[in-house]
Amino acid sequence: MILLYLALSWLLGIAFVRWLLPSDYRPSLHNLLVASLGAGVGMGICSSLYFLTLAAFGPKLAIFAGVEGAALVIALAVGIFAKNRGVKFEWSPGSPAPWYLTAIFAIVGVTAICIFFFYAMAKPHGEWDAWSIWNLRARFLVRGGENWRDAFSGVISWSHPGYPLLLPGIVALLWTLAGSESTLGPISVAFLFTFGAASVLIATLGALRGKTQSLIAGIVLLGGSGVLVNAANQYADIPLSFFILATLAVLCLQERYPEEWRFSLLAGITAGLAAWTKNEGVLFLAAVVLARAGTLVHQHRSAELKRQTPWLAVGLAPWLALLIYFKTQFATSADLLSKNSNQIYSHVTDIGRWITVLQAYFLGVFRIGSFLLPVVLLLILYGYLVRFKVEERDRGALTTVLTAVVLMMLGDFAVYVAFPNDLIWQLNTSLDRLLLQLWPSILLAFFLATKSLEVQPQTRAPKGKGAKRSPHPGRRTAETR
Repeated sequence: MILLYLALSWLLGIAFVRWLLPSDYRPSLHNLLVASLGAGVGMGICSSLYFLTLAAFGPKLAIFAGVEGAALVIALAVGIFAKNRGVKFEWSPGSPAPWYLTAIFAIVGVTAICIFFFYAMAKPHGEWDAWSIWNLRARFLVRGGENWRDAFSGVISWSHPGYPLLLPGIVALLWTLAGSESTLGPISVAFLFTFGAASVLIATLGALRGKTQSLIAGIVLLGGSGVLVNAANQYADIPLSFFILATLAVLCLQERYPEEWRFSLLAGITAGLAAWTKNEGVLFLAAVVLARAGTLVHQHRSAELKRQTPWLAVGLAPWLALLIYFKTQFATSADLLSKNSNQIYSHVTDIGRWITVLQAYFLGVFRIGSFLLPVVLLLILYGYLVRFKVEERDRGALTTVLTAVVLMMLGDFAVYVAFPNDLIWQLNTSLDRLLLQLWPSILLAFFLATKSLEVQPQTRAPKGKGAKRSPHPGRRTAETR
């Protein structure tokens, strides 16, 4: 039953996203993007409705089912009857991807699924953060009855009761509707976020840069153990990476359709859901707003700024209001931000802390993704071989993505310097996961900036008495455009 209820939340998200980006009912790149975005949007909407219903009416199963069911019916109605508006995403023109690249992607994808479930079955309750924060909060919400607010008690401050509730909310909803606290709930949620993010990356790059680039990006994302292990550990960093990527991907597509307000609305929704996922999502919310506004101002596109900003704000508003309501009425801990000004000043003026964080960042870049070899070096080599070329129409998109990622890294850097008392422990236990939050978006920016790799068969020399034979018959030549 848990899988059925999760599928219904996914269906709700698909219907809602299809209302914004309608298309024909057929297998296509457009519908892959809609289904991928719908996975996260659906879980985010259901989680939010669960919390609001719980806050308004208490733990009443019939009301939970009624509210979620009504939301599903409304979403289906607007999604099914949405009229096509001419915005349809197809594979970007270019030479077809070679068969062996498709085969490699299929092998990597199947292997990634197997690795995910291997780790998930080995640790069905996840790792420390899963059972001490996210699933613990979900169990409080399910088991607490009329005392469900104890989930945010300061007595258990070590469990970060001030963290947002998207992940505990969707897990608690699945457990409540199914009447069972099966570990299948959080595992399935983690799976959907992980491979949903990969699909968003592939679909977006497929529309912007072509099939070859998108498949290579998918191979890189799923080829490292870091994403898969953290997802199987049921941490909130992978769901957050989904919403960060989804927001930036939609803004990249906005560049192709600057007159279409629905992209800004959808980007606002996914950015708001990022803030409802984890505290770092609030930093991302600020970063993406500054990045988008700064890009449009820098490129002297004030008309687009005036047209897109209100819709971005409309998308953000419900989740920003929900987060403020939760933080002011329920949360009892501000975590690192509870430090007093004297402590912060002493940390900021300690040069040793700056050097320690810089060193950790430098080393962390080479560990990102947890590959056998530092993937950053492989990407540098790939960029050197194919070269970089940013199309004029994609420069605003690339600037937005890079600016948002840099602002996020600078914000995290400032937090490390200013707040934790035990800086070494904080860096060792969180920096790799913070970088994973940005990893899919970094890949989006990288493959958006590099040339597309085109592989074409070499023309065979004509047979005949005087024909010259190729010294390397059958060899394929690699060209870049």
